[in-house]
Amino acid sequence: MHEETIVSSRPDREITKKIIVPGDYSLVPYEESRCTIILSDVKFTNTTGDSELDLESRIFSKNFDGIVIIGDSDTYIDKDFELILQQMCYGETCVGRIVYKNSISEVVQEILCQIELKELTEEQLVCDWSWARLYEAATHHKERGVLLVKEKRVVDAFRRFSKALKLLIAIEPLDPEAISDESAKEIIDLKVKLYNNLAHCQLQFNEYNAALELCNRAIKLDPDNLKALYRRCVSYHGLKIYEEAWQDIQRVLVLDPNDKAARNKASELKVIVGEINEKYSSVIKKMFS
Repeated sequence: MHEETIVSSRPDREITKKIIVPGDYSLVPYEESRCTIILSDVKFTNTTGDSELDLESRIFSKNFDGIVIIGDSDTYIDKDFELILQQMCYGETCVGRIVYKNSISEVVQEILCQIELKELTEEQLVCDWSWARLYEAATHHKERGVLLVKEKRVVDAFRRFSKALKLLIAIEPLDPEAISDESAKEIIDLKVKLYNNLAHCQLQFNEYNAALELCNRAIKLDPDNLKALYRRCVSYHGLKIYEEAWQDIQRVLVLDPNDKAARNKASELKVIVGEINEKYSSVIKKMFS
């Protein structure tokens, strides 16, 4: 008889599994592995009894197609479910349990289900991927992140952009014998877009220092990138570093005088910079009067 084992544990969440039918221990899911599963006996409960799962989960939705690609989930509950799959073997059936708790350790949601791993594609480890596959995967995660931003799921989008960036970094240093100049440019362009997208996500939560660092990285690769310059201006503005913010927005307007958002930001900063200059002039006059 197999005992329940801990898959992952932290104060606000515990994931466990209990094997019912053992599988082939020589074949387990890795990153990007395509898993075909049968999900049954799904129960959602909390301290008051049965409950409904009010989340944007794909795996626990009515339209779930039985396919899970490891590393391709967006919601935290689906990511937690992936952790169970990654500790299963081909052909295994187990009972999975995910428990979420609040700050005083009360159970706010418990998910219990039976999982059968029916099919599994063998995949290379990410460290063995070719640069082309890394770039393709990074593009996929970037595009998915853009869709999530449009759905206003900024945190989930940030995870996608971060994953895409890690995949691109795995290509470095770029090998000129294997990667053409054109492909190298595409890799760099994608990296700039990811830095910009990550900065956008940080700005949604007023994380100005983090956004500033990301914009600086984008500008280092593309000094005239409009989005990076504009978002760096917004970051400086949020940090009350007005002179640098003014310089960035002026640079944006030189590159694109018709940028409406930049013109509005320039008008806003002009008032602030003007007031600062007036105060400075007043102090200087008093010093020499």
